[in-house]
Amino acid sequence: MEDALDLLMSNPLYMVAAGVLGLVLLIFLLKKVFKLAMIIIIGALAYGGYVYMTEDDPMKIIQQKLDKGKSTIGDINDATRDIRRDAIDKVIDDVDKKLKEAAKKRK
Repeated sequence: MEDALDLLMSNPLYMVAAGVLGLVLLIFLLKKVFKLAMIIIIGALAYGGYVYMTEDDPMKIIQQKLDKGKSTIGDINDATRDIRRDAIDKVIDDVDKKLKEAAKKRK
């Protein structure tokens, strides 16, 4: 590898050829990067235009979804209130029975 570098550095013609080759490669790479940047910019502008044209207000939509979810939770709580009360009463009755049975066994 060092021999190739020494040969390249010793001959000015090789230096010029390597410089031109490097410059051409750099130009090709910059063209690709520029095209990619332009595609990304055009895509972002198109998306921004779409959002602007449809007049969607993301915060309003999110707030509506949250309000709908809150009302659904309230409906579920109202619908299950009697079931929860019955379950709590049953648990209390079972605990009372177990305590009475334990008290009878101790006597």
